[in-house]
Amino acid sequence: MEIKRNINLNIKKTVENSVCGNDEFHFYVDELTSKDCMPTYAGMADEKYAFDEMEEEFFEFLSRKADGDGIYIRLVYATAGEIDGEAVFELEYGGAKEEYRTGDTDDVLVFEFADFGIKVKGSEVTFGATVEGGCGQTPYFAEFGSDKASEKFISLENPLNRRVIEIMEGMIHD
Repeated sequence: MEIKRNINLNIKKTVENSVCGNDEFHFYVDELTSKDCMPTYAGMADEKYAFDEMEEEFFEFLSRKADGDGIYIRLVYATAGEIDGEAVFELEYGGAKEEYRTGDTDDVLVFEFADFGIKVKGSEVTFGATVEGGCGQTPYFAEFGSDKASEKFISLENPLNRRVIEIMEGMIHD
């Protein structure tokens, strides 16, 4: 499973595809620092532009940031619980909802909520997740399969992560 690839990503189509209609899943694009930290949780892009203002200037702004230290585009919002020995995840993405269940609780981490997305830096796209702390007090991006967070949370052995990667592959546009 490839978690990093070089593509000529169409940022506008990807961002438009990522927007979900649920009020609890806000549209987020974060700027990244050189160490993959997010300067603010909502992101400088959100502070400057709202979804209803997504005009060409907004996408030019994102393209400039992507060519710099990079941006993080949240694509999937997940909540979780455990029912009858199964881990149950509700996944929201691109206006859709999906329930994902697995009895393989040894390889999954049941969390309250999490978001998954892509880091875009130039033509390099990396699949991963937002992780709290670790770089001071700010959230940061951790790629799947790395040692930047809980092994269960971003492991490629985690069946939830394999499903999330499939979803995200369908949401990115080149």
